[in-house]
Amino acid sequence: KRSQYSITIQTMIRIILSGFLLCIVINSYSQSLKNDLKITVAAIPLIDANNQFKSGIKGIVFKPSIGYFINNRTSLELNFSYVSFDKLVIDGIDSHYDSYGFIPVVRYAFINKEKLRLFAELGFGFGTIKYNPDNQQYKPPVFEQLSGGISLFNLGVGINYYFNSRFGVEIIIPYIRSRNITSDYTDVLYNGIGPTLGLTIKVN
Repeated sequence: KRSQYSITIQTMIRIILSGFLLCIVINSYSQSLKNDLKITVAAIPLIDANNQFKSGIKGIVFKPSIGYFINNRTSLELNFSYVSFDKLVIDGIDSHYDSYGFIPVVRYAFINKEKLRLFAELGFGFGTIKYNPDNQQYKPPVFEQLSGGISLFNLGVGINYYFNSRFGVEIIIPYIRSRNITSDYTDVLYNGIGPTLGLTIKVN
């Protein structure tokens, strides 16, 4: 189990480093300034850290977001997310869930250069989750009992690298914790890391 998890992490690190090295060979220029507005579209593979499931990538988060810089280093981000998480077994039934979330985030750039930003971010939000069996013809009451409202916590560090004055890539290594806040049958939904890779564009 441990070896499967380490292989997954090593693979993700290689992908991130390869993408970063590809970026640095491209000439770029830009710098985040007050009143800048940007849009980012990202994807997150969820690498599970719970004992309930085997280690490895269990789902994908699609995360569009919009950010506004209140000064040259601090931005307020509105993250929207859709999560598809499979390979679950509930009461002996192969299952999955789909979830939607909204997370306001505060991001601070420790380094804000023409080509590179290094930042930390903190966010908390809410969403909904819906469990379903893979075989829709058999759906016992437990699926409705597990579904409901969720809370979302995000804490991470990341980098931006810009190809030119508007377009760039974004890489974040966040810790993510998601809890079901309306069901009496389950608590922690996800507790682990979610390496994030996205494309970003500065609108103004």
